[in-house]
Amino acid sequence: MSSVDPSNPRRLTFAWLALLALSGASAFAAQLSWPVIGLVFVLGLAFFKVRLVARDFMGLRGSNATMRRALLCWCLVLGIGALARTVAVSVAAG
Repeated sequence: MSSVDPSNPRRLTFAWLALLALSGASAFAAQLSWPVIGLVFVLGLAFFKVRLVARDFMGLRGSNATMRRALLCWCLVLGIGALARTVAVSVAAG
């Protein structure tokens, strides 16, 4: 059984287009001359991409709210850790 809801193709089409746009924006943000600001944008966009994939392609849109929150909080914790590491390295490097 697939977790993707085929009864709503407009939602899936929107999700695909949004993922494409967010991927392009991530590629642009990665080219910024300030690495920390670029990383903030990339991580923020990645969080929205995770949210789209989890809700529309993993079938969490209609599932338990606790499960959705747990997945999004885990991704947020990983993103904050990556950002903290990058800021620490940038500060140490001068």
